[in-house]
Amino acid sequence: NESVFPLLFLGDDSTGRQIHTQILTFESTKKDPFFDEKSFFVPSLTTPRSMIVVEGIHRTILSQDSNEKNIFFDFIKKRIKQIPDIGTVIIGHLHSDRKAINKDTSRLSTLFILDHFQHRSDTLVYANFGVTQLEYGFSFWKHHLHKIDILQLNIQELTQFLSNGTPCTLRCLIDHIRTLNIHMIITLDKLGALGIMKDEPDTLFMARPVKDVEGFLDSTGAGDAFCAGMVSKLKGRKHFTKEAFKTAMQQGRSWATYACKSYGGANNCPSKETIDTYHDTYTQDNEVLLYHDKAMTDIIALIDSMLKM
Repeated sequence: NESVFPLLFLGDDSTGRQIHTQILTFESTKKDPFFDEKSFFVPSLTTPRSMIVVEGIHRTILSQDSNEKNIFFDFIKKRIKQIPDIGTVIIGHLHSDRKAINKDTSRLSTLFILDHFQHRSDTLVYANFGVTQLEYGFSFWKHHLHKIDILQLNIQELTQFLSNGTPCTLRCLIDHIRTLNIHMIITLDKLGALGIMKDEPDTLFMARPVKDVEGFLDSTGAGDAFCAGMVSKLKGRKHFTKEAFKTAMQQGRSWATYACKSYGGANNCPSKETIDTYHDTYTQDNEVLLYHDKAMTDIIALIDSMLKM
């Protein structure tokens, strides 16, 4: 029942208004001035659109963003002051940060948000970067990772990020993450997810693979759902125990699995009651197991081989 204040890359057009109308169906947003249409849309912005083509386990995303200037940065700076004290900040994929329109990296919205919240001891910063942020490469972001409490990437994104796309084993990636001193979630599509806590150097958190393979339709939005499930359990805590991290991963996994049961990233959005029931029903199937790092050698090798199939 906590409030959510979304800063979205939406223009005052048919697509943006459709999303705004959907948000206003929630009782908590109807009378909140933050959601007033006069300030909700980014001035002069055309809302980007994407087409997602799904064939079996493969997914192709065709995105169209006709905005040739970064007009989101000034919008973010103004709107962020209108948000009250909050416990969690989630940074997802930001179209406006793409390299083609940002010769000056000081105007990256992601950097501004990280700098704005990094000194707040009571605010958890969770980053689930997309392609526009990752295209700057590890050499750029390594100077800013200390501002992030938890970083989440899928295995393909992580490989591109840490090894510049060159062949690299999961074992190699895990060893690299250990040196960065960050909490990390690596999503592995149908094979589950791996969690790494910076202050638990000998422990790996393994979320079970998806059991209901027949009901697995499309992984679009699953990463965002995993992230949302995690933060809903951590409730803004920057410092958490192994048990709290494990419980958060369990919720993230069940929310992500639910998202894979429908096509697209926003279809069949569940009510709180629906998703709570789903999580309680499939808690055993979404159990997160703790392994000593060295005991995972064979399992990590097996995951590697299955990811290459």
